[in-house]
Amino acid sequence: MSRIIRYSVSLFCLISFYLAYGVSESLRKTPTIEANVSSDDVTETQHTTCKIATEDVIANARATVTTVLSGACKAKTMDEKFASLEEKLSREFADVKWLLYSILEQQSNYLKNVRNANYLQDGVFDGYLSPRQDEINKFNNTMQNLNDSTNAFAYYWEVKNFNMMLMSWQTGRSMRSSTFYVDRSGYAMYLKITPKYFPDGTVFVGVGLTRGRYDSILAWPFPHRIRLEVLDQSLRGVREDRRSRIWDPVTLCTEDFWGRPVADNPECVGMSIPRRVILSKSLSISSRYSGNARYVWNGSMLIKLIVYL
Repeated sequence: MSRIIRYSVSLFCLISFYLAYGVSESLRKTPTIEANVSSDDVTETQHTTCKIATEDVIANARATVTTVLSGACKAKTMDEKFASLEEKLSREFADVKWLLYSILEQQSNYLKNVRNANYLQDGVFDGYLSPRQDEINKFNNTMQNLNDSTNAFAYYWEVKNFNMMLMSWQTGRSMRSSTFYVDRSGYAMYLKITPKYFPDGTVFVGVGLTRGRYDSILAWPFPHRIRLEVLDQSLRGVREDRRSRIWDPVTLCTEDFWGRPVADNPECVGMSIPRRVILSKSLSISSRYSGNARYVWNGSMLIKLIVYL
């Protein structure tokens, strides 16, 4: 039960922090666990104390969580439920972190003092998430229904350390994404990025097919239309994602590109974006985020592939 204990304690302390608006000291005591076990059920009680201290407020709070598990307590079943809970809590923590940052952003002097005091933990501020993170969590590797006859598969690729690639990589050097599958039993594909496709620094993003475990039951050549996007990571306001046109494999390239692969097929289609566009600033990105650009957030760029089925 260590996972659920850890998350209950963390969430309790985090909410207390939010209500206080400022934490100069946060102390957690090791949770006290009381377990009563019989042949029919398992009862677990957790206690923890969280102390919040600011210049104006000193508060002590105690939280008690009791969990009753009835019937057979199988390890595999519990692991599955904890994994599901862990995923849900992770999403909720991300939302709370962003809310905290938005609040503290309006108190610039306090935020500055917190940074100087080295209270930035777990990436809440210095490693803050992309403004598009909620979208990624919701739609990555999912199928969406566009209308009665068309579904669309979406895949998001976060290219980390892209800012360093722009500065130090030689012209023509590229990086390949991990292999991913279109839906559960679909085509295997990959994305590739070349930060300096031409000497002038033009960025190129391509998409291709690769060998997959379901190739023997799929139709060839690859029949689906596709589109690439580089996502605008502005904080708010109107976002301007850079989109390619929708490519139809039937009318582009030869079977060498869209036929059944034996390894990586070469990329038939891709989109190029000038470096000055990638590094352009959005009006919603203030001097406080001077290290970020419209399409590069915390050093990373986001690429989205849509496959129309």
